[in-house]
Amino acid sequence: MPVQSSTGSRIKLTRTRLGLSLQQVADRVGVTRESLANWENDRSEPRGVKVMKLAGVLQVPMIWLLTGEIPPSSEREPAASETARIAQKLDRAVALQRDLAALLIEVSADVSRLQRELDVDGKLAA
Repeated sequence: MPVQSSTGSRIKLTRTRLGLSLQQVADRVGVTRESLANWENDRSEPRGVKVMKLAGVLQVPMIWLLTGEIPPSSEREPAASETARIAQKLDRAVALQRDLAALLIEVSADVSRLQRELDVDGKLAA
């Protein structure tokens, strides 16, 4: 893993290698996109449990994230793991859910329109 000079540069390097957007990582860590951008640009640093969550999301050791030091047991590049693939599937599922919701609203509107037309036709025939 290349040495990066700051926590922010290590966060950004790993996030981009995993192909994750600022928003995706922020959502998974439980912070705003702006907070994550501030961390990446070294305007602030993650603290406490956020460091643990960030290391987990980015699949890197916490010590490397904070100091750039590589623990002896983890001298390898962060790889897109099964977790990243599952997250991508989840993102696709959310997009499909939004499309399905929009389609259901359209169908509901069509049913309501048809019901009104049938009600009007029924009143005219009576």
